[in-house]
Amino acid sequence: MLRYDTRGDASWLTLDRPEKKNALHLDGWRELRDGLERAAESSRVAVLTGVEDVFCAGDDIALIDEAETADDVEALTDTLYDVLFGIESLEIPVVAAVNGLAYGGGCELVAACDLAVAVEDATFALPETTIGAYPPYAVERVAETVGKKRLMELALTGDPIGADTAAEWGLVNRVVAADELEETVTQFVESIATSPRRSTRLTKQYAAIGAADPGTRDRIRGAFQQIRADDDCRAATRRFFER
Repeated sequence: MLRYDTRGDASWLTLDRPEKKNALHLDGWRELRDGLERAAESSRVAVLTGVEDVFCAGDDIALIDEAETADDVEALTDTLYDVLFGIESLEIPVVAAVNGLAYGGGCELVAACDLAVAVEDATFALPETTIGAYPPYAVERVAETVGKKRLMELALTGDPIGADTAAEWGLVNRVVAADELEETVTQFVESIATSPRRSTRLTKQYAAIGAADPGTRDRIRGAFQQIRADDDCRAATRRFFER
């Protein structure tokens, strides 16, 4: 699911599940969590990307459909929390190299990263409500980046936006041609690596004040439990598999 390699001062973490558009099952989220922790121990920067022309389609929908018990919900939400909020508290910067579609949890990964560079034909969406789920990280944190009205447009309609709109809204820093993606990300990495580790770490730490709200994990878990207990939401999830 996850390829890990070191290029200069950066650890590149590549989502590699092309048959599912790099969608993450529970083990995939855990691999990503462990990969980020490994990167923080050995590199100045972590870079997230995907194989082929897809960044990440988010959660494997089967993962949501299979969350039947309170223990299932706790395992799912806690793992998502550990990755998405963990990026904010990671000691090194994380850069998203968005090589294509970034939907659901993939879009949330982009939002959680400190910097993001997208190719010109990348698209971004939060379609969770349309399949009887909800985007936990986005509703807690993304309004700070794009504004509440724009977040609500993404989260309530599920409609995708293009890379230029994502840049205008502040979801990504740069939009580049596909053949310039790695070079542009590498330029960010090299710039970051010239700064002392402590100043980089403290800049991240204080930019993320509020991310460690002790009630956030419980809110996310509680909201997801309500969704999985709702007949309409469960039916919407099942309809996804009938398309």
